[in-house]
Amino acid sequence: MAVTPELSDYVQAALRRGDTPDAIRATLDKAGWTRTEIDAALAGWMVQEGAAVPRPMRSSAARDALFYALLFVVFGMVAGNVLTLFLGQIDYWMPEPGESGSYYRLAGLRWSMAALIVFTPAFFFLDRSDGRATTADPSRRHGKIRRWLSALAMLIAVITLLGDALFLIYTWLDGQVTARFLVKSLTVALLATVVLIYFREDRGLRLAALPVPANAVLVGMAALALGLSLWIIGGPGQGQMEQRDRWRIDDLRTLARDVAVCDVIDRTTLPETLDPMTCARNPSNLTGYASDVTYRRISATEYELCIEVEFPPALSGYDLRVDGNRVCVWREAE
Repeated sequence: MAVTPELSDYVQAALRRGDTPDAIRATLDKAGWTRTEIDAALAGWMVQEGAAVPRPMRSSAARDALFYALLFVVFGMVAGNVLTLFLGQIDYWMPEPGESGSYYRLAGLRWSMAALIVFTPAFFFLDRSDGRATTADPSRRHGKIRRWLSALAMLIAVITLLGDALFLIYTWLDGQVTARFLVKSLTVALLATVVLIYFREDRGLRLAALPVPANAVLVGMAALALGLSLWIIGGPGQGQMEQRDRWRIDDLRTLARDVAVCDVIDRTTLPETLDPMTCARNPSNLTGYASDVTYRRISATEYELCIEVEFPPALSGYDLRVDGNRVCVWREAE
């Protein structure tokens, strides 16, 4: 570990005066230095013929910077994606008046789910490693890099809390406060508080008001957010189902455009029956689901193409008409 110049100079001067290592250790311990700091400072000097000769000290600053920067980034990734998942689920479960919960909004949260699967275990092991190392060497709490990153995290958390309170009061004064807005505001405040407490603990200021450690609270929130998201959004099987539906809709729209300009039919008087594939301009760009697209004549120049899908709630688009598992698009011949 790095030894501060003040401590090193004091040990050098004490050794030159003839003080014994035990006496120096007792004095520094009374002054509040940790055992590891004292041992490191004494190990940096050798007494020979009445002179204090410095020993080579290998700095661990670069390694500490890497570790704490990684812990800081991983913590931020976990906290940020927990917040994203909770806010997305609040939008789904608490729609505003006139707004219905839409599954397709949740489907976009899979990036945050993947991020939690990667970064939550990484945070758990980094935090445990830091805890064991700090127990063995309490002086780690006073490292400059650790303290600067902790201060930065606390600054972000405090600014978030103040901004959340500001936005809440403004929205209340503007008469726009809703139940969903309050729940979102409380969620942001809770997560910012967890961040603040975690890094205050890192700086040696453990709060008795929170009996459960902040790191455990964050991991628990990550597990809850991920579990709820998997329950609502589904796993890989659900994703494969949605991908197949996206291919179907792409084929449906492509064939709808192709039929609108098809040269093998009279577009001024559309036929009663038609195989949309006969109008496909680039069949090689279509998937195997294109053959499932069906045609229905509405009028002489209007028609509708439809296809059966597996999971309609995940579909969105102004031109889609969803009726059960059947999705249709309306077009007019050009």
